[in-house]
Amino acid sequence: MPTIELWHWRVRDRVSGRRYVTRYPMSEANALDFDPCAERLPGSWELRPLWQAAHRRADHQRPMAAGGGVGPR
Repeated sequence: MPTIELWHWRVRDRVSGRRYVTRYPMSEANALDFDPCAERLPGSWELRPLWQAAHRRADHQRPMAAGGGVGPR
């Protein structure tokens, strides 16, 4: 099963310039996209199955009706 590596990162806020640790773990690509000088927080490494990461993103979506469209009102 494919996996994704995640860490908490020390990043700089673009507006205030203050450095902080991310609340949620991020992939290296996402962290470096947010702040090119981002640094991994030691000891925060997580290895998640890819299906679990995809499931967490889709949790907020409502299931569709059986016909694939909007159900009766």
